[in-house]
Amino acid sequence: MNRLLKRCICGVLTFAMIFTSSAFTFDINADAAGYTITKKKMPFYVANETTKLNQYVYFVNGKDIPYMDMDDLTGLYKMIMQAQGFSKYDLKVKKKGNKYILTREDGYKCVMDFKKDKVYFVDYNAFNKNSDENTIMDMVSTPVKDSKGRGIYLKRDASGTVERYGKDITMNLKNYHIDLVRKGNKYYMPLQTYYDIFFWQNNLPLLYNGEAVFLVSMDGAPLIDGEYNRTAYGKLYYKNKLKKKKLSKAMTEFNYNELCFCLDHTYGLKEAHNIKKFSTLMRNTGLKYYFMSGNSKRIDQAMYILSTRYLDDVHTKYGIPSYTTGYTLRESLITNYGEGPARDAIFARTDDFIEARAKYYPNGIPAYEEIGDTAFITFDEFAMFTGDTDYYKTPPTADAKDTMGIIAYSVQKILRPNSPIKNVVLDLSCNGGGAADTAVYTIAAFLGKTRLSLEDSYTGALVTSSYLCDTNFDHKFDENDYLADKGLNLYCLTSGNSFSCGNLVPCAFKQSGDVTLVGQTTGGGACSVLWVSSAAGGAIRISSPNRLSFLKNGAFYDIDRGADPDIYLAKKQSFFDRKNLVTMIRSQK
Repeated sequence: MNRLLKRCICGVLTFAMIFTSSAFTFDINADAAGYTITKKKMPFYVANETTKLNQYVYFVNGKDIPYMDMDDLTGLYKMIMQAQGFSKYDLKVKKKGNKYILTREDGYKCVMDFKKDKVYFVDYNAFNKNSDENTIMDMVSTPVKDSKGRGIYLKRDASGTVERYGKDITMNLKNYHIDLVRKGNKYYMPLQTYYDIFFWQNNLPLLYNGEAVFLVSMDGAPLIDGEYNRTAYGKLYYKNKLKKKKLSKAMTEFNYNELCFCLDHTYGLKEAHNIKKFSTLMRNTGLKYYFMSGNSKRIDQAMYILSTRYLDDVHTKYGIPSYTTGYTLRESLITNYGEGPARDAIFARTDDFIEARAKYYPNGIPAYEEIGDTAFITFDEFAMFTGDTDYYKTPPTADAKDTMGIIAYSVQKILRPNSPIKNVVLDLSCNGGGAADTAVYTIAAFLGKTRLSLEDSYTGALVTSSYLCDTNFDHKFDENDYLADKGLNLYCLTSGNSFSCGNLVPCAFKQSGDVTLVGQTTGGGACSVLWVSSAAGGAIRISSPNRLSFLKNGAFYDIDRGADPDIYLAKKQSFFDRKNLVTMIRSQK
């Protein structure tokens, strides 16, 4: 279970009684604006089948599009953010005629105009950051201090941080035919729209099946398992009695328009894919016809085609079909048509490399290995440790499975007294990415103080942050924690399989000039990943607007094209015949 999920669940259980005791006194009637509003109480599940609240969902003018009261949504969102450990997070509410105004504890505002159907942010990034971040964007989510205020694992160095705030943002929902509803002193927003404006960065997609609302950790507690079967959570969402061939006209139109709105501001590679507006892409590809057909299966197939054919970056993948179609469609689509050309290609190439590696390491490759004066560090995923791991109490051993444990153990092994090690090789040749925190830790463990950059492709905000790491777990962040400047020859083994964080680390090494890249050009992958859902109930994973970048001559360049090797290896076998590899490394001048 990931840390975000555990924090959400624990916090929700703590706050549930207080939150659900709020009074709901609104009556069903119509006002001069012509709105008739009805309400229905239903379960609101948070991340699993056992953690739930009971919430009112509202419906306008007899349509089946779920809305919620902004006061309820604000309270729920604040509760979930505080449950994640951001104790200072707060949202103050001010109602001024048609305007519903939210103000963060640091003064940043969001103004929602319920007459013009517009949402305005003077700074979208600053409004959405959590209270404990030093910058408006940060790729590190790991706690950096313990209960006594001592630094742990990673340290942000304020002296090396540069921020450039993004443009002010106005979301014109009227352009997407999304209606904000005010009725007296009550303000209602479509539940899906609220998620896509405020909550998407928590990476817990929201799903609605007519009976309940679900926040889902697609990677941590999914609805469909790896064998394409429903999980216990999935059985609540996918019920045979809820399957239907045809969506209502209102839901069909809202689902299409809302999905275009969502992707227009959350997909991070629009420029690279020559997408100015997703409505234009939908028309030009014929996908609009399928989305607007009202046929539930065709709509889910269109989601699959959109993600696997027209976006088709390795980070983007098809997630799940809607409850209206049923869970079995996922297996049918992926088994028969694959996960998309880009993903299928990198999987096939990685399999080839792993097969070649198995000939040299039939019992599995060790995370840390010494061959004479050369140390090899190998892992295929940037993996976080589990929530109960504390390396300050129990230092990692050679059996460590998570990246921080492997790196910390390796660095201290290499730097031990009278160490014979002269060369260090980080083998990322089969590494497909993972948790950004651990990638930052790895870079800092090699280079010492390291600067990494983020760009928001939606707002234009730019941030460069500096980090140090603690590998000997003494709460100090000094020269004893990293490999650079110790007279060691540092190398990184890369291939086209080195993707996402497996690409970020070599790109940082390449920029530094202190680590020699050996192998083949890395596979790219500049954006963090993001799960998004549709109002109809399907979900896909996409590349988010948060793009990993490097700073050169004061300019930001994303890392999507990868890093070229300094020493090229043509054959797969050359990556894993380590005796010959050591001989080659020793020959370098």
